[in-house]
Amino acid sequence: MNRSFERIALLVGLSVIPTVAGCSDEPSEEERRFARLAARAEQVRELSFRRTVPVSTITRGEFEADQEAAAAAAEEADLAEMAATYGRLGYFAVDADLRATLARSRDWAGAWYSLESEEIVLIGDVDDAVLIHEYVHGLQDQHFDLAPDQDDALTSDAFLARRAVAEGDATLAEGRFVMQERYDADLHLVDWGPLLSSVHARREELLAGSELPLFFMAYPSFAYSFGLEYCAHNLTGVSSESPFIDRLPPFDWSNEDALFTTRAPASTQQILTLDAQDPAVGVGLNEIPSALGERLEQLDWDTLGEWLTYLLLRPLDGTPDLGDARALAAAWDGDRALFVRDRKTEAVGTAWASAWDDAGAAAALESALWQLYGGSPIDGEEPRLGRASDGELLWIERREERVVALKNIDEALMPSLAEAAFPSGIRPMRLTMRTRPSLAARLSRHLPGRHP
Repeated sequence: MNRSFERIALLVGLSVIPTVAGCSDEPSEEERRFARLAARAEQVRELSFRRTVPVSTITRGEFEADQEAAAAAAEEADLAEMAATYGRLGYFAVDADLRATLARSRDWAGAWYSLESEEIVLIGDVDDAVLIHEYVHGLQDQHFDLAPDQDDALTSDAFLARRAVAEGDATLAEGRFVMQERYDADLHLVDWGPLLSSVHARREELLAGSELPLFFMAYPSFAYSFGLEYCAHNLTGVSSESPFIDRLPPFDWSNEDALFTTRAPASTQQILTLDAQDPAVGVGLNEIPSALGERLEQLDWDTLGEWLTYLLLRPLDGTPDLGDARALAAAWDGDRALFVRDRKTEAVGTAWASAWDDAGAAAALESALWQLYGGSPIDGEEPRLGRASDGELLWIERREERVVALKNIDEALMPSLAEAAFPSGIRPMRLTMRTRPSLAARLSRHLPGRHP
């Protein structure tokens, strides 16, 4: 009998303050259900609650109204900066209607655990497995502290990696609950091959069917499918390539605990390769070169990582200049995106430096970037300098396995800024702390708020 999970919920731990359900002297049927499932969550995840996690329910209409209200409340300056930085980098048009995008960016959600209020909110009627998933997020938070301020210190790449562990772990426990409740069995009897194939197929359906810029699908497209496989591999030894457990049950769930503490993953590549990622490569730009400091002001910086690099390149998948976008993204070795403002002109520009497995992969990226920006060289004497289809200046340069792409930077500054991104210009990498959340972390918190 096929023991694959009958459902893998694409749900997310969003951050809101829900309306708390009322209390009475006698527990209602709903409250008894919540208590029973909280106890079952403790059993399948092998952790104990330290305090009660309240649960409330809203309608789909209320959720959609709150999404629209949260998007309407977004600061115009924040939206403009998002468009001027990540939009200019190539994820969406600089003039895209990001307010409307934010209003629809959580349409796929069905429930969430709030890291800020430490409560669960359900959207309409949900089955027991969904509630188990959210209760496990509560257990994770109480034992390993999933506080939003920890997310704020992470790059977009690291944020997705950490959230893949949270979602994968919760989905794994949810699946264990389904196996026990419906089949009186456990994870060692799951038919992992069809299950993992189904989960990854659903991810592709999500991306292919998205009407939103793919950056806004980064969380659901990555955290659930790859997070599940990563956690299942960590606990049982299975993988898509070898869907068979390599250890005897009962499985040791302290191995899952370690993914939140001593073995927390640092990159999406680590998740994608099941810990077989390439060694980390230091990549400029770490900061604005001192010689350019009088002209350029740093707005922000980020690391995209393998998955967000893939989403950037995915619209070019299959084209002659790129070929297989997933295969190219898998050759990623490191990157740094720097967003700057020209103090003289107020123009916002982007600088993206990246390292690749070999010169062939770097050459493929170099060609793809010209296509991504619809760019062409201005003259034959300087092939690195060009103009994008939107009229902005480009500088795209490759040296062996390294590539740097500059957009909307003053032409006189481009050679020096590009030089700083290559090994000859890179100073010893110092620890750089984020002073604001990455875009991936910000989007996870740009959510509706429900107040009593």
